[in-house]
Amino acid sequence: MSIIDQDIKNGQFHNIYLIIGDEEYLKNRYANQLVDALIESKDSMNYNEYDDKACAENSAEIISTAVTLPFFADHRVINIKNSGWFKNKNDDFLGYLDEPNEDTIFIFREASFDRRSRAYKAASKLGCIVECTRLSSNDIKKWIGEKLKSENKSMKKEAFIEFEERTNSSMDNMEMEFDKLISYIGERKTITLEDVEAVCTKQLQSKVFDMIDAIAEKNPTKVFDMYHDLLASKESPLKILVLIQRAFRQSLQIKDLRDAGYSEDRIIKELNFSKKRGFIVNKTLRMTKNFSKERMNELLNEACELECDIKTGRIKEQLAVELLMMKYSC
Repeated sequence: MSIIDQDIKNGQFHNIYLIIGDEEYLKNRYANQLVDALIESKDSMNYNEYDDKACAENSAEIISTAVTLPFFADHRVINIKNSGWFKNKNDDFLGYLDEPNEDTIFIFREASFDRRSRAYKAASKLGCIVECTRLSSNDIKKWIGEKLKSENKSMKKEAFIEFEERTNSSMDNMEMEFDKLISYIGERKTITLEDVEAVCTKQLQSKVFDMIDAIAEKNPTKVFDMYHDLLASKESPLKILVLIQRAFRQSLQIKDLRDAGYSEDRIIKELNFSKKRGFIVNKTLRMTKNFSKERMNELLNEACELECDIKTGRIKEQLAVELLMMKYSC
């Protein structure tokens, strides 16, 4: 990402920027910074923006625009989100890459790509590839710390832990929930745990973890209250079931490493959580104290069988999830 910062500072730009990775906030931020540095206004006749649908239907038109010289400007900028051209072959784009227009700058934000593709290799040669991965927990703390400082606010430690958990460490979610918190506390200087609980919306994965905690506590009333709240918010029972499976697979990995004598820090490193959500390890370790390994494997296997039954039409998805939760929470 420092390459983009340096290009903007120097005023010297590559012809292609391919921005990839799982952190949408950073991908959008750097794409927007490039656009702002290259074009005075997004409605300029030298600026075009396309999404995946437009790329699928109008690739020839996009390339025709790319080979057109800019009008009284140094650059023509084409900003594209999820073209699919770096995974699926597009003859129009590949033809353009053989003789690119030096005055045109492509900015791509791609969710999927193939490093072996000709387009990916060309982007590496003609431009630069920027990978925006999720920040480590320490980097997120620094980022939130800077935002707090700019607002002349502070946040208590337990409030930040809950804030990070409720937002799944997603920078998009964090920025939105942070703005809500700042508005909520008004003139107060410190954000408390109570503020976070009152304002910040829990993400689906976090809600599923809470439901699993209730299953471990053998509290069926709490489990079904949470489940029906998820259904009321239009969450799919099948999606909930898949997230339960994912949580238990992850929990078994963490439990195995813990039983092998690994520290929490080493588990985070072993599972490559440093760039994702290290706090999940601590939460999982607390949860697994109430589950034997055998019971966790049994639940996971049954959840997988129910998913198969749902997809083959042998059972209704809502009933399948309810049967699973009833069996393991009672």
